Parts: sequence; C-alpha cells; structure tokens
Amino acid sequence: MSEDARTRRRFLRTAGAGVTVAAAGCLGGLTGGSSGGTLKLLDFAYVYPDGMLQRFEERHGVTVELQSTGSSARSLSLLRADRSDHDVVALGNYAVTPAIDEGLIQPVDLDQVPTYDSVFDFLKRDYFERDGQVYGVPRSFGQTPLVYNTEVLDEAPTSWRVLWDDRYEGRVGGRDDARLQFLYCRAANGLSPLNPTSAAEVDFDEMRDLLTRHVELSGGLWGSGGDSVSLLRNDQVAVEPAWNYVTYSLQQEGFPVERVYPEEGTKAWFLQLCVREGAQNADLAHTFINDWHEWMGYEALMEPSHIAVPNEQTFEDNDIPLAEYGLDDPNRFIYEDPKPQSLVEQYTKTWNEAKNRAG
Repeated sequence: MSEDARTRRRFLRTAGAGVTVAAAGCLGGLTGGSSGGTLKLLDFAYVYPDGMLQRFEERHGVTVELQSTGSSARSLSLLRADRSDHDVVALGNYAVTPAIDEGLIQPVDLDQVPTYDSVFDFLKRDYFERDGQVYGVPRSFGQTPLVYNTEVLDEAPTSWRVLWDDRYEGRVGGRDDARLQFLYCRAANGLSPLNPTSAAEVDFDEMRDLLTRHVELSGGLWGSGGDSVSLLRNDQVAVEPAWNYVTYSLQQEGFPVERVYPEEGTKAWFLQLCVREGAQNADLAHTFINDWHEWMGYEALMEPSHIAVPNEQTFEDNDIPLAEYGLDDPNRFIYEDPKPQSLVEQYTKTWNEAKNRAG
C-alpha cells in the first residue's frame, strides 16, 4: 500500500449533524467497514494532531474514522437521537450519568484496559459506575482558572467575585455556557449548594439578577478556546475564566497573562472515553482506550497542548511533576457535576433571559 493510501483523509459532511468526519489509515489486510478493522470515534478534532491516528492504525492494522464534535452535549444528543454508530465516544463527566441511565453506553471491560489501574483515583467517580461496573475511563483533565492581563489589572484577582466587580466593568469575560455560569455565580456569591440537584434548591430570580449583572460587566463572552484567546489578545477583556492551555499558549507568545487559582476553588473538567452500547468493534474500542493511556495521549495532547492525561504512569514515565499541571493538590478543584436534564433546561432558560435583559 502506498504512503498516500496510508495517510489518506476524506472529509464528509454528515447530513443534518453539522460535524466533520475524517477517516485515515491502512487496512493492514483486515476488511474495511465497521464489522472488520474500522474503529469509529466521536471526539474533539483538536485532540488528535496530524499523523497520530495513522500511527494507531499502523500499529494495529486497522482504520480509524474520526467524527468531530463541538461539545459533549452535542455528542449526547447524537446518541439520544440514534444518529451515532461509533465505537468510542468522548463525553464530559456531566454527560456520562445520563448516558448510563438512558442505556447509551456499555460497561468498560477493565480486563482489556490494564492502564485504568493508574488513572488518578480522584477522577474515578461513583457516578461513572452502576452495579460495580465502570462506564467511563477519564481521558483528559484540564482546569479553567482565572487568567488576567498583568499590564491592565493593577493586582491579581483572587476570587470568582472579580467577574461581578464594578471596578472592572467592560473588562471581564466568561464562557457562554449556562451550566458553567451557574457554577461560577454560585461559587462567587457563596450560594449553597454549589451543585444543586433540583430546582427547589435554586432561587432562579436571584440567579437571573446576578447573571444579568455579570453580562452587563462583560467585555465579551466566548464559546471556544480560540474565542477566549481572541478576547484577551485583542484587549476586549482583561480577566476571564479560561482553559489552562489558553494561558499556556498566550504565555508562549510572550503575551502578559498570568493564571490564578480562585480562593473558592478552581473549575476543573475531565473527559471520558466511553464505549457505545451496541458498538460493532468493542474489542478495538478497548484497545484504543488502553493505547490512549499507554502512549497516545501524551504524544497527542499532553506534550503539544499542555493538557493532562490523568494517569500517574504517564507523569512518571515522562518525568513530569504533578505541580506543573496543577495536580499536586486535587482538593483545589470544583466541578460541574451531573444534574437532571430538566434542571439543565431551567439553567439555560435563566441564562438566556439574563443575556437578553443585559442587552
């Protein structure tokens, strides 16, 4: 087989899905198609730099088809609508519980994923399990602390309260995401519980007022890492919550930004690799998950993008101190935990009302 054939890429537009499909690889003597040597993957495209999936293909003599998603919520909606025929699906921690409850993913056979043993224990959450079986293997771990422009702000912010501080009107930013805005707002204003599980625990009038004020103070809202970089680089905002790799990238460019861990706790996120219920290539899916932790994750995501593969062995093998990724103190993190869909919908309604009121 020629080099061109081994590295081919084809891009298809999935009808009605608004996503991109990339397929690459060498069949290695196995039949194509999902019943033979093809692994179908639903994940974020940025995770896999050019050539990474080809290496997995050549290592195992298979083909990988990557369908890129824009969010875990989007992936969950594809599963719910029966518009996913994937073997491996990446889901945020908040999306795993409903996927289990709705029978959309199947238990992971941990005998086929020996690298699971060294995944950080603090990410092996109870809500990933049912009846003693695990449904999600943490794939990547990141943080969304505050980042600020040191040439604009006179002092480093220490709290999420900076996003509601009148002194910084027009200088703060935030993510255009209802669930995360509720988390930041409740942390900043000392509201309890931090992660409500029912509408009865939330004063939605109070939340609407607080979120409206945050939007009024904002110089911009972002929906992607690229957007958050642009807001800072173009001086539209001087302080905002942003993914760790955003700060890292800007610092590499020499841009005057620093990271701050808020005193209420730093927002953290982690994505899981899950096996779809009814996956046609479940064994290959398990091979992929194990390879991710054994070698692929470090080279694909951690080394180039400074996003942690949450596995102790990965840090040990590459002689990386946990402190370099802020993982020396797991107690500093707060999370956007799973919640009922009805509550998510009320969050979204309230957030949209706040944005409309703020103009």
